[in-house]
Amino acid sequence: NKLKTLEDNKEITAFVQTNMYSPRVLETFKASDGQQLDISILKPMPFDSTKQYPVIMEVYGGPEHQSVHNDFATNAWQQYMTQLGFVIVQVNNRGSANYGSDFKKAVYGKLGYWECFDFAETAKFMGRKKWVAADRIAIKGHSYGGFTSAYSVASYPDLFKAAIIAAPVTDWRIYDAVYTERFMGVLPESKAAYDKSAVLPWVKNIKAKILITHSTGDDNVHVRNTMQLLKTLIDLGKDADLRLYQSGGHAIAYSFESQRLLQQQYMEFLQKHLQFQK
Repeated sequence: NKLKTLEDNKEITAFVQTNMYSPRVLETFKASDGQQLDISILKPMPFDSTKQYPVIMEVYGGPEHQSVHNDFATNAWQQYMTQLGFVIVQVNNRGSANYGSDFKKAVYGKLGYWECFDFAETAKFMGRKKWVAADRIAIKGHSYGGFTSAYSVASYPDLFKAAIIAAPVTDWRIYDAVYTERFMGVLPESKAAYDKSAVLPWVKNIKAKILITHSTGDDNVHVRNTMQLLKTLIDLGKDADLRLYQSGGHAIAYSFESQRLLQQQYMEFLQKHLQFQK
């Protein structure tokens, strides 16, 4: 029997019932190869099931990471975007922690492949919902998420209408060796694997509208990654929006004003290219 109520959260309950708030909805589905995947969904507020809404897939995907948790949704930017009419989706892709050894090690030697396969499967799953505009799905990621955002739109060009690629790794040969070699093996023995996991060979497939953001002072993912992606796009005659922040580190933004500006640029890019009607 219950001995004592430590906290009943009456104030929080009252707040979310009387204010604009999108609760986290957890769902599970099977990918086309039979793998079960957990996702989280934030629906637009207010929500009308007779309308179709654009989707932002916020991704990371890095090994031993986990994006979906059974917790209270507190990300202010995500909540704001739901109020502008967007669906926010995240997924625990293969490589994520806490699903066992096989699930985690599936990405070894082939970074990008299974993560982006699972993102694509999630986009297809969401696109089958009546209240989702399947032709208006964007993918957005930072750091490893920038890598998987770029790799996703290059690998699945017909699924994503837009992509925000922030501080991306575009070739694992120019990232931290201690991290990369743990998941990709060493060179030159693993050259074929590095070639397949690089974004640049697949850029020719990209159809999505792209916004690339990076800091020239990034000492984690060097800005060289973005510059070689940009050059490859230009060489192929493909356009992309670019925002470089000179004083930031890996986080790109370096002050309240620069953070506000960065989030505004993300918001305006998504509004422009997903072209939804409120």
